[in-house]
Amino acid sequence: SSVSGLVGIRPSIGVISRKGIFPLSHIRDTGGPMTRSVRDSALMLTAMASIDPVDDPDTTLFKAEDRPDTYLRFLDRDTHGVKGKKIGVLRQLGTSTTPAGTGEQGALIEQAVATMRTMGAEVYDVFLPSFQNRGGGSTHFDTNRYFFEFVRDGGKSPRKCLSSAFFASNPDVLPNCGTTEGILETLRVGPRTAGLVAVSASGDPGGKPTQAQIDAIALERDYVTKVMNGELDALGDKEAMVLDAQGNAVKVKLDALVLSPGPTGGRTCDFGSTTQMGSIVVPVGFDSQAGTPRGMEIFVRRFDEGTGLGIAFDFEQATLHRRAPDIVASPLYANQTIGEFNSRAQMALMKAQFEAPEDLPVETYVQALRDLTGL
Repeated sequence: SSVSGLVGIRPSIGVISRKGIFPLSHIRDTGGPMTRSVRDSALMLTAMASIDPVDDPDTTLFKAEDRPDTYLRFLDRDTHGVKGKKIGVLRQLGTSTTPAGTGEQGALIEQAVATMRTMGAEVYDVFLPSFQNRGGGSTHFDTNRYFFEFVRDGGKSPRKCLSSAFFASNPDVLPNCGTTEGILETLRVGPRTAGLVAVSASGDPGGKPTQAQIDAIALERDYVTKVMNGELDALGDKEAMVLDAQGNAVKVKLDALVLSPGPTGGRTCDFGSTTQMGSIVVPVGFDSQAGTPRGMEIFVRRFDEGTGLGIAFDFEQATLHRRAPDIVASPLYANQTIGEFNSRAQMALMKAQFEAPEDLPVETYVQALRDLTGL
């Protein structure tokens, strides 16, 4: 979202069901909407959020009575906007001293923070030196379980595990996986993902996240939440600091943190993944050095996406940073409606939907391209 000029929500683990999402690590990752506006993201999150006790028990942690009937109700600028909010700018995250961005991206975020200050926000600098990236190391297990559930629920796939060479039978995966059914052995991966697949395959295929790993994630979330709550005296041996505009150490209850999204600034993407807390990315301008739009991540407490949406909506409406991409339409489609194109695309794809892509003859792809382009 942050480099595409989009609004994106990475909801807290448990807001939406992860059923059907191909995993990297289910203990850390989730899906969420990517849209052109905060309002559209609020609409999408309302539609996606649900309790799924069978396929994603984590959704039961967000009780029905605590769930908003619609996230649109947070798009009231007077009630839920920036004015009066206490916002912390993340200045240190573990060993990283640049989580608020560097270069032109960092400058854009600083401008956004200055804008929020003029809109009435109280801004603080937040240092979390004791933060540690945590995970479950369960990618191999999560992938095998995905295939098991996919086939169990009626899906058809020529792949049944991550690697047949490192396959282990257990109640959560298929009873067997042949040589031609493993992703690694058949080399059905691109050059950018081959290394990741190989590393994942070397992990324990039956290795669920341990209770110790789950507890470690909960402790990191508790650490961040305590700092946001101003409970610095309750951190034990963990270190943290919050400074006001004059550089004085204070204890204050923060509504949200802001930082640079993604792997910039020392892999800040691990922040939400480790803590399982939510965040909203909103555009802050265009980075001429990188040649891409840039976004700012608004990070909130677990299950408190409404607060982030309120801040993001008010900031979006006050700045209107997003610009539509400069895309020139193909002359082939100059007079074609979206409905006509979608209909033709659907007809072209229907011919190949019952076979694995790698098993289709070249002629099928050629014909699909002819159907799509009309040539």
